[in-house]
Amino acid sequence: MKLKKYKQIFGEFAEDAEFIDENIKKLNLDKDCKILDIGTGIGAMSSLLALNGFNVLTGEPDVDPEKNKWDHEHHHDESHGQNHYPHHENHDWKAWGNWKESAKSLGVLNKIKFQYFDAQDLPFNDESFNGIFLYDSLQHIQNRELALKECIRVLKPAGMIIIIEWTKKQIEEEYKKYGCKIDFINPEEFTNRNDISIELNPGKYVNIYILRQN
Repeated sequence: MKLKKYKQIFGEFAEDAEFIDENIKKLNLDKDCKILDIGTGIGAMSSLLALNGFNVLTGEPDVDPEKNKWDHEHHHDESHGQNHYPHHENHDWKAWGNWKESAKSLGVLNKIKFQYFDAQDLPFNDESFNGIFLYDSLQHIQNRELALKECIRVLKPAGMIIIIEWTKKQIEEEYKKYGCKIDFINPEEFTNRNDISIELNPGKYVNIYILRQN
């Protein structure tokens, strides 16, 4: 029932909700573990994690909304996750309201904490988090290698980094519909470490990559 409401709130941004939700459950993370969501955006990832019973710390860089107005409205803002072509009138942008309102409607606002931070220079101690999630976020980060290095630094030894990005087919479909090209992301291209394993769970709309320390 809650997932149904989640899909109603986030609309087209929740087309992959069941697939992501299923994979979250398969991770078997302890409900009391420390979770970081990089790239708050519309709150889709943090809300879904909270619906699964996790307390979530989410965030993105602190930017001036006036100075960055064009970037925020044109999908190419490298500092924000979950941006999807706001300049196309065919999209339903009700979801681009306050992420807090969406979380409140789902009854999970009390499980989500927000703070500003830069993924390329995370303000956290080493080995701070059990699970780190990046949903449509890595493609918007300028230095992806550095961001992943930072994620690995703040990851606990038995933790996981979960990167969710669009499939090549979905990117092609979006380009045909809206003429806006986004990068296909494969985390293997941005981290070359023998102590990190990467598992791929391919989906219809998104691919889910799970990074673990060996």
